[in-house]
Amino acid sequence: MPDPKGIEEIPSGARKRTDMEMERRRAALGKSRRGRRVISRLKMCRLGMAVLLTTLTQAGALADAARAETRALLVGVSDYEAENVGLTDLRGPENDVRLLREVLLRLGVNQVETIADGVEDATRPSRAAIMDALARLAATSAPGDLIYVHFSGHGTQQADRDRDETDGLDEVFLAIDAAPGPAGSGVIVNSLVDDEIGRAVGAIRASGADVFVVFDSCHCGTALRGGAAGIVARYVEPSVFGIDVPHFAMPEPQADLTLKGDLSGRYLAFYAARSAEAAHEINLAEAEGGEAWFGLFSARLAARLETGTDMSYRQLFEAVLADLNDDALSGLARAQTPSWEGNLIDAPVLGRGRIGQPPARRFRVEGDEVMAGTVHGLGRGTLLAVLTAPQERIAGYAQITQAQTTRSVLQPVDVACYPRQDALCPAQGAIPAGAAYAQVVGRPLDLSVGIAPPIDTLAGRPLGATMPAAVALQSAIRDAVAAGQALRLDPARYTVESLWADGRLWFGPRVTSGGRPVGLAWEPVGSVPLAPLLQRVFEAETLARMLGAVAGETSPLNPSPVQVSVDLVPVAVEDLTPPGIPLVPVEECRHAQARAKGPSTALPAAAEVKQCDRLRFSGQGRVPGAWDVNRVYIDSRFCIRVDHTLIEGVAQAAPLGPDMIVCSDCPDGYAAGLERAFVIVTNAREHAEPLNLEGMLENCQTTGPVRGAMAGALRDFLATRARRPDTRGGFGTYEIHDVWVEQSSWLVLPREETFRRFEARRLTSGDAR
Repeated sequence: MPDPKGIEEIPSGARKRTDMEMERRRAALGKSRRGRRVISRLKMCRLGMAVLLTTLTQAGALADAARAETRALLVGVSDYEAENVGLTDLRGPENDVRLLREVLLRLGVNQVETIADGVEDATRPSRAAIMDALARLAATSAPGDLIYVHFSGHGTQQADRDRDETDGLDEVFLAIDAAPGPAGSGVIVNSLVDDEIGRAVGAIRASGADVFVVFDSCHCGTALRGGAAGIVARYVEPSVFGIDVPHFAMPEPQADLTLKGDLSGRYLAFYAARSAEAAHEINLAEAEGGEAWFGLFSARLAARLETGTDMSYRQLFEAVLADLNDDALSGLARAQTPSWEGNLIDAPVLGRGRIGQPPARRFRVEGDEVMAGTVHGLGRGTLLAVLTAPQERIAGYAQITQAQTTRSVLQPVDVACYPRQDALCPAQGAIPAGAAYAQVVGRPLDLSVGIAPPIDTLAGRPLGATMPAAVALQSAIRDAVAAGQALRLDPARYTVESLWADGRLWFGPRVTSGGRPVGLAWEPVGSVPLAPLLQRVFEAETLARMLGAVAGETSPLNPSPVQVSVDLVPVAVEDLTPPGIPLVPVEECRHAQARAKGPSTALPAAAEVKQCDRLRFSGQGRVPGAWDVNRVYIDSRFCIRVDHTLIEGVAQAAPLGPDMIVCSDCPDGYAAGLERAFVIVTNAREHAEPLNLEGMLENCQTTGPVRGAMAGALRDFLATRARRPDTRGGFGTYEIHDVWVEQSSWLVLPREETFRRFEARRLTSGDAR
């Protein structure tokens, strides 16, 4: 039996409610079976029988879920015991554990074990305690159970002892008693190696239980860009433990969970950052002058779980990913891209609930406070609609005047309040009597664009301010500001990174991939001036911010009337030209696409794509009517392109613009980097001009007419909708009632990185893709 210390079970009152719910479900199931016999005797129509059988299947699934157990193991390591080795302590893991424990118990998880320092009633997070807890879970789990394991703390790398890693390195999680191994051994005493974690998870799965594991740690630091105030990377340089690792070593995923053997349980792993990125913890009380550190990924995950579990893990992951792109966060904090692996991704979260539209994000109101704050992505100036219970109707509006980590102070405001960066709306009236919940309807919108000072890749530090490229950048930004563009150099609050590499300045939301520069490049010795390129950057970034704000506040109670699909048709790497060999991109892609085999797949969130892959956008009406659909594409070099489609009826899907052929090496040059697409859906009015945005937003060479006169009015309209997505109105002659925006993004890999990964996979598994 496990040691009761550090373990919390569902409270007795909640357990009683759970037992009553089980009885209610069993009774409902029994009634359904009796109903089925009656309906059979009456020979109901086939459609009625199909509906009834679906209901019975769902009821049976709910009854099975009620019998199974959901248990959690939360591991957090903050204050490391190793002395005189330069190991930096963390402040967020203990808060991650407290927050997640509170959320999971509220959701009805049967048992939560906490192994963390600094947390009341928790077990010391030694290597032995963590491995013992994982072993107990394997010994006590049964088919149908769901086990949630969460790791918060430092990660690093050490020498590969099993020789099963292509990079010669094991990824490890550091327990509180981690310490340097014997000189020259290349290992860390009392660390948890990725292979060990994988075997422990495999043992749980062998019992028939499903496993959901989260790693809020990382194994590769931000080697060039230093940390900003209020942000710390959860990464330790291996040299701290006397281990020599190549500077740009590319680690493998954290744990190999794809084990062979009789593993009947499914699994899913969420990683807070990709292998070449750092996971961060952040001070969420910094704006108020306080201290409240959390793992950024853990905080956003807990906030989304708090809204309910009627969604799939895929929907949960996509929601957390969207929250991590919040412009209120520092540029460095947003420079981490979560990833996932496993076969549990489309199952209901925590094995309960029904999968549908993700639940509306509603927060409890108590007096003049809302039980949500910076952990949930809310800040000063956020506008909320206040709802009463039980009708849940909007009874008024309120604005946050002071945001703490998990609660905020409200001020009642008029319905016409538009959130602004520089001031709150005037107070008006009182918080409605009977206020029960609140939901976000608007946020202040910062339309300035911060560019991080460039990093010199050779020197490994910021480019000197007197270097010609740095001087040119400062001058171009001054010119942009004089021309009315809100651009600035900002080492902390930026959305665009910059880099000095290969004799050029590079700009992009991300400027490296696999150690190579990506994005928009400018060469000082060339004839193209820098100022127009910065204008292009400004136009693309402000447009992305406005459209992203509308997409982020789309209500599940008012879903888009058009189902948008983005499919990926990958090509085989062996059909591409290896690096260093002359090529003609058009011919290369024509050949590779002709040989592409297999069906297309849905483009995953934060996908990575390669030269000649194909992206196909399509839309199908969900409800009768006509809808204007505009696909806005922002490429890696900040060029904006628009394609308009009219969707009518629900009969069949229609392409949303021509297919995109991905190119890292395009006919007009190198173009690896992050790309984004926004699909805008609006109502098409009868006997009215369609809302065709082609020619209004493009900022690079275009073959069609440019309607510049409408561009300013369109951007003003989008800025208004971004602050208050529930606003109705229009611009010019266009009257718009509702706007829905869906966004996608993908990273176009450099050719060298594509082939490096291909070779690594081939050496380990023989995979041909």
